[in-house]
Amino acid sequence: MPPPSRLLQNVSAEVGARVLYLATRFFIPPFVLNHIGIEAYGLYGAVFVLVSYFGMSAIGFSSAYVKFIAEFAVTGRHEKANRLLSSGFTIMSAVGTAGFAIFALAWPWIAAGMKVPAPLAGDAQVLAFLIVGIFFAYLALSVYRDALTGQQEIAVIQKVWIGSFLLETLLVFVLVGNGFGLRGLGIAFFIRTAVDLVAHYFLAHRHIPWLRVRFVRPDRESLRLLLNFGGIVQLNCMLSIFLNSIERVIATPLLGLSAAGLLDLGKRLPGMGTSIPSAFASSVYPAAAELHARSTDPAEAKARIAALYLSTTRLMSAISGVLFAFLTFAAAPCLLFWLGEIPAGAVELTVLFSLSSQVHMLTGPGTSIAKAIGRPRMEFHYSLANVLALCVLVPASRFVWSGWTVIGVAQACAAATMFSASWFLFRAHRNFGISPTTFLRQALLPGLLPYVTGALCLVPFSAWASTGGRSQALIALTTLGVVYLLATGVTLFVLCANEGERALVNQLLIRLRSNRRIAVEILKPQGQFTR
Repeated sequence: MPPPSRLLQNVSAEVGARVLYLATRFFIPPFVLNHIGIEAYGLYGAVFVLVSYFGMSAIGFSSAYVKFIAEFAVTGRHEKANRLLSSGFTIMSAVGTAGFAIFALAWPWIAAGMKVPAPLAGDAQVLAFLIVGIFFAYLALSVYRDALTGQQEIAVIQKVWIGSFLLETLLVFVLVGNGFGLRGLGIAFFIRTAVDLVAHYFLAHRHIPWLRVRFVRPDRESLRLLLNFGGIVQLNCMLSIFLNSIERVIATPLLGLSAAGLLDLGKRLPGMGTSIPSAFASSVYPAAAELHARSTDPAEAKARIAALYLSTTRLMSAISGVLFAFLTFAAAPCLLFWLGEIPAGAVELTVLFSLSSQVHMLTGPGTSIAKAIGRPRMEFHYSLANVLALCVLVPASRFVWSGWTVIGVAQACAAATMFSASWFLFRAHRNFGISPTTFLRQALLPGLLPYVTGALCLVPFSAWASTGGRSQALIALTTLGVVYLLATGVTLFVLCANEGERALVNQLLIRLRSNRRIAVEILKPQGQFTR
């Protein structure tokens, strides 16, 4: 099993990078909205929804790279790892080239389907070609990033990511601020991704001495691994991407780009929140794959996998609860501070997507570990249940609201997510041998308690915090946020913390006191200065 310190280091690196990423993403939407308007902003979001569908062609391969590179490296089968990566690289290079050509030819019909207004047609084409073009290149060249992930060099990957998204942020403010509009957004993303690809290429060769990726004729064994395992994962990811963007897929043709832009705004803050706890799921994937490869006793392996699942889900649940409870009860002042004004329906959308994201996050460790141990079909319990629920709930929302509405579509999608996540957890726990009582006590309770402290600390002041301007909202969020975090931290520590967690908190407090004493000694006046 990989050392816990390494897993903790990888999780810490991902969480730190994602927090910094959220800080940059927090300020981009209001700035962009102010310069290009909500219709153009909705178009920008729609292009990324389109790109996510193109990305389906490589997601299965990416998961296969990470799993099998982790296993092959542990057993010293480096040549086999190189053949797998080279085969995938060759296939995805061909797919990317053909995909971009098809996209370029189909663009007039795609633009018509997205209802691109005539004044935005030229900028929309430049934006789409830049983003889709570099993304197809990423599909082939992501082998280097995935090789680093399989070797659990996640801290290295996060450093590259931090540098690239900081560069993109700077370019967005410079280019959009100087009148480049949608073209500026496309240029910024293109440069960010190109820097990302080049950095991963050089770092992969530095950290993995045996790595050799080249154009080859794909061999039969590599194809079997990529297509059998990767194909199942890819189908799951296709459904996941579809489900993640379903509300905009439905709203764009029925309600227009403005509705899609509003849905994007309503989902943006909860989406930012999901990126922090999801670091646990992405870091546990290569760790669980390595653990599975090293295990020889099935009973012992099952027990260790269950323990890894519970500990990861417990942490994800607690962090998700802290984030989404705050968003649920302070949605209005958060939106006011973020956007300067609160669009009609944005508060309701933020609350809906916060609640559904909280439940959805609980499935992350289960889906990651299921893939790592070679059982990716388990994820179908989530995605297929979600599709079935959507088929019932989305049409029902039209009758409930007497027509298609943004809130109705969002309610249906959120309810479908909660239902399917609950069904997946039920099935996963049966496979991992975890009782409902154990899961409730160890994993679910830490995610529910923040809603109690949030209701007590935030609800009485939320209306006042959202009636003034940005400065009043900032003061309220800062003050209430500190009170909420302290109350939630104390509640979780008293009611939920186990012996190991209590010992860790005590060690951190001792270290903080020691550092404080050192700082006091350093800052203490040392006497009169004389020449």
